[in-house]
This record gives sequence, C-alpha cells and structure tokens, in this order.
Amino acid sequence: MSTKKPFTFKVSKSKIAELVLDLPGEKINKLSTPVMQELDNLFDDLQTKVDIKLLVIKSNKPGIFIAGADIEEIKNLTDPEAAKPIVQKGQDILNKLEVLPFPTLAVIDGACMGGGTELILACDYRIATTNKKTKIGLPEVNLGIFPGFGGTQRLPRLVNLPAALQMILTGKPVDAEKAAKIGLVNKAVPAEYLPNILPKFIDDIIAGKVKQPKPSFKTNNWLSRQVIFWQARKNLMAKTKGHYPAPIAALDVIKRTYGGDAGNLHDGLKVELDEFVKQVVSPISKNLTGLFFINEQLKKDTGIQGNTKPAEVKSAAQLGAGVMGGGIAWLWSKINIPVRLKDINWDGIGQGYKQINKIYTYLLKRRKYTKDEVNMKLNRVSSSLGYEGFKTHDIVVEAIVENMDIKKTVLAEAEKHINANCVVASNTSSLSITEMATALKKPERFIGMHFFNPVNRMPLVEVIRGEKTNDKTVATTFALAKRAGKTPILVGDCPGFLVNRILMPFLNEAVYMFEQGGDIEAIDKALLDFGLPMGAFWLADEIGLDVAHHVADTLHKGYGKRMAVCPLIADLHDKLELTGKKGGKGFYIYKGKKRTPNPDLGALIDVSTDFSKAEILDRLILIMVNEAALCLQENIVKSPEYLDMAMIMGTGFPPFRGGLCKYADSLGITQIVAKLEELQTKHGDKYKPAKLLNDMAKKGQSFYK
Repeated sequence: MSTKKPFTFKVSKSKIAELVLDLPGEKINKLSTPVMQELDNLFDDLQTKVDIKLLVIKSNKPGIFIAGADIEEIKNLTDPEAAKPIVQKGQDILNKLEVLPFPTLAVIDGACMGGGTELILACDYRIATTNKKTKIGLPEVNLGIFPGFGGTQRLPRLVNLPAALQMILTGKPVDAEKAAKIGLVNKAVPAEYLPNILPKFIDDIIAGKVKQPKPSFKTNNWLSRQVIFWQARKNLMAKTKGHYPAPIAALDVIKRTYGGDAGNLHDGLKVELDEFVKQVVSPISKNLTGLFFINEQLKKDTGIQGNTKPAEVKSAAQLGAGVMGGGIAWLWSKINIPVRLKDINWDGIGQGYKQINKIYTYLLKRRKYTKDEVNMKLNRVSSSLGYEGFKTHDIVVEAIVENMDIKKTVLAEAEKHINANCVVASNTSSLSITEMATALKKPERFIGMHFFNPVNRMPLVEVIRGEKTNDKTVATTFALAKRAGKTPILVGDCPGFLVNRILMPFLNEAVYMFEQGGDIEAIDKALLDFGLPMGAFWLADEIGLDVAHHVADTLHKGYGKRMAVCPLIADLHDKLELTGKKGGKGFYIYKGKKRTPNPDLGALIDVSTDFSKAEILDRLILIMVNEAALCLQENIVKSPEYLDMAMIMGTGFPPFRGGLCKYADSLGITQIVAKLEELQTKHGDKYKPAKLLNDMAKKGQSFYK
C-alpha cells in the first residue's frame, strides 16, 4: 500500500470535522487492516476533542463510499483463534466511532457494502444520494460468512426486524430511497442537490432537529418476534436446503441477541464474534471466497492476449426469433441497443415478441422497470421477414434450427446484406464454429456466442473462437456480453463446447441408470441433496428431450463410443414423442407447478435396481469430473477456475462446493482415479480416467495447485 494515508482529516473554523476516505492507488475504498489501524488512531485522538460539533465521513471515490472489508484478508483467515482478535479489533474500532463525544454523519454517494455499511451503522446519522450507484448492503453471506463488525447487532436495532433480516440473510442491497423508507438512512437526496442540502442538514443535526428512529425491538412483542424468526428460518431452509450455514448462523445470532434482556450491544457483539470466526474459517466460506476472486478475474478478461480494442455495438439484428431469439433480442433492448428480429414467417416473429413481452412483464411485476421504461425498451425492437436495414447493424446473432447445412445457408445469405465490419455470431449449442465459418466470405468476423436458456436468467455466455476468428471479433463479443451484464468465457471449438460437453454425459448416464432399473425420483433426490438445483431427469425435461437427444447425438458423432447415446433417449423422443416440460410430458408429468413421475415409462423397464446415494453420485458426478479433465487436457478452457465458474453459471453446480474441479480436489484425485477405474470395469470405457487425472494422481497434484 502507498505510504499516503487512506483518508484526509480536517476541522473547519466552525468546528465541523471532515473525514474523506480516498485509498491511494485503488479504485475503491476498502477496510483493510492498515486502513482500520489508521481509523483506530484517529478515533483515539478524537475521543478528547470535545470542541468538535460534528464529524462528517464521506468518500472521494466516484460511485464508491466503502466497498467493504479486504476480501483477500478474509480469505487468509484459516484458524478461528487467530481470526478472533483480528475481527474483534474491527468491532472495537467501530465501537470507538460510535461513542465519540460529538455526533457523526455518514454521507453516502455510491456503493456502501459490507464493512462500509457496518461503519455507517456506527454513525449517528446517515444521508444517501439517489445516485444509481448508491447501494447499501451486507453481502457477506455470499462469501459464506455474515457481518462481523457489528452488523448483526446494529442493523436490527435501527430498522424493523424483517427489513434487517432481509438484508443480512439474503445479502441483497437497498438503494437510497428504500434505505430511507426502512430507516437505514435519515434522508435520501438527489446527488446533484447534495452540496446545497448537506450544510442545512448538518445545521439541523447540531440543532437537534433531525429525529432518530426508535430501536425497533421495542415495538415488537416476544410472540411476534418468534413468528418472524420462524418464518425467516423456514424461508432460509427452503432456499438453501441447509447447504449454506452462514445465513442460518446469522439468524441464530440475531435471535439470541435481539430485544429484551438480550439487547445489550456489548454482549451481542461477543456472540456475533464467536459465531463469525467459526464461519470464516469453514471450507464453504473458502470455496465461496475463491469463487469471488475467480469472478474478479473474469471481469478483467477480454478474451484476447493483446490490446485490440472492441468495436462499439450501436445496433443489432437477430436471425431466428422464437423463444431463444426473442430472449437474445430482449437482452439487446434491455441495454438500449436497437434490434431487428428476422424470421422466415410472422409466426416465428410473434413467438419472439411473446418471449420479449413475457420477460418484461415479469420484470414489471418485480418493479425492476416502470411501464414507461418498458415501453421505451420495447420500441427498440423491430421486425421483418427480409433483410431491410441489416447494412446498419454492428452485430448479427443467429439462433435458428440446430442443423449445420441450414445454418450455413442462412449465414451465407445474411452476409450479402450486412456491412464489412459487422460481427456475425452463432448461438449454436454444439455445432462447429470453424465449419460454419466456411460458408462466409469473411470468416474472421464470425464467432460462437452461446447463450443459455432462459437468457434473462442465465449469466454465462460461452464465446467460441473459430480457427479464423480475429482478435477484434473476440474483443467486441466479450465487451458486448459484459455490457449486457453477462459473464463471457472463452472456450474451444469442439462438439458441445464446454458446458454441454460436460453436462451431456451426466444426463446420458442418468438415463442409463433408469434403463437399468433405477428410480427417477430417488436419483433426482440424491442429486438435489448433493446441492444441484435440479435432478438429472428434471433437468432433461427442462432442456427438452428433443434438444437433449440432438445434442447427445452430436456429441456421440464427435467423440465416438465413450459418448454413445443411451437408446432410451431416442425412444422417448422418436417413439413416444415426449419433449419434456414444454410438451407437458417427459420423465415427469407437468400440471401447473406440480411435477409427478410419468407412469407410462414403467412399461419400458422390466427390472428394478435400488442404487445407493453413493453409487448415484459416483456415476453421475465423477463422469463429469472426468470430462472436465479431458477439456482441460485439450485446452478447451483456460483453467480449472474458469471451468468451475462456467459449470456454476451454466448448470447451477452448487457454489458452496466451489465448482466441479474444486469438489474433485476435496475428494482427492487419487481416490477419483481409483473410483473411475472401478466404474470402467463395471460400465465400460466411458469411465476411463483422463490422462490428466492419471498424471495428477501419480504426482500427488490437484486441480487447484
């Protein structure tokens, strides 16, 4: 860190002190140990400054108040006894701020998260701007911990109990207006008016005219509190299935220390401290913290090695409407890029518009947008059956039927109607980008941009570089995906690319287990208990059995016998004409929100096998681990870290396990190889351990070195 102080401090002639946070050499302010030590020294010095009328704390970082504690330091806390004095020091410093002999005011104009929020809670007054970047939150549960500098104690004493639990247990921040509504800040003002409003607000504080909210625990009787805590625990367990202990521990801390005789702050901080250090050293916290750093790496990744600048995308075209095409068109309209929907008939375009409206209707109900905002965004979507206006577009994304010949024909036709600099992208989920590019006269501007369905919910975009794709095209695609709020990951051009290549053996093997007499519900339950958001059969139905069959067949052609498609998959699609959830029938029957096993499938199986949970997980999870190792062996993806993030974002692999490769490390590579060899003997070469795994086992290595 720079030798310069992380803040400036001055006192005006009118005895108004000002503490301005501005960490040298950093884009954000964070409460690292050196910063906290400087604050400690300052607060000690201020204990005797009784002539000061008010201390104002603000930031000089644009869009940032305090981003939180130093997560690198959190990552390095591995021993609870060693962690305890460090965390207690943080509590003590904020306690000193709270008991200064004059009032304190936090001026929040930008992100105020984690330790930053705990700092403003120790102030007497808070004013926040309605700047869009102003968010106040306690996101610690996302790192497998909870607020440890007094957040579990001060927030419930300041706002009503349900609001405090919502912020602490979910980690979701609030904006300035919501913060003012719940009493977290005294006032919310437009950022441009702050310079004019602040002096008067300071005068009102000094004059005692600014009212403070009363501690909320005085307004809740014992019975109502118990109901609130019971409901909060019920909601937590429904959401986390018990896999994430930090929010449950936070709830227990608040319940033990909130209101009545348990309302003593000093005692409450001790309970918070004792429980916090247990969570911060846990494997789950380390896994989630590790994912945070991987995500930070991905934010900086441009997809290329050099400094080629991306082209600016001002307008887009969508080839192929329908559900997927409509979802992609919605994405461009969301970020205010005009988009032209093209299909071969108006029914297809109608489906695209239906999907766009469906997403905006949902967001409108969630109050993410106003009606006027939705109308403005909808007005950015146009449509046609021809190529009118395509010359003006900066990118064209193809999302038509998954057939190589048809795609080549459509892309070659589209190229005749676009400008020389237009990027052409395919949303294919498994077909070769290099082969598809042979249909184009300018293959260097062609790229794979594989979105996951539903587009509005799934954060991952696989970016596939063909043999002739140039850096400009990759950089432009990465920049556009990030602008749209997605996480792009560069993957190699192979059948299935990365996520589907790893996922399909998992789904295929699940069907083999069903064919061998396994119970659909039992297999899915074992996977849900493991932490997956859906079981294999439920997921297959969500994807669509027709789509799953097509992708599985593509992988079979690409990888041969080890990815042979289970015959039952073809029978379900071709003979029984089952499509999954979209058709109301698949492995399950769907009626409204109800899902029950499809009784008709019993006639296809004449045996019954009671697979143990261990066998289910070995066969279905380890086959993915093996395929992941093959992908790394073939340089399909940059690193195990990127692979893990792709599987989490693309399939919902449980984050608390750290990712597929991280989970493999926890089992031990030697043990995995031994188990794969055992499975290979029983079930064939589809379980043959990858060379990379064998090499790692011999050298005692792991994915995360």
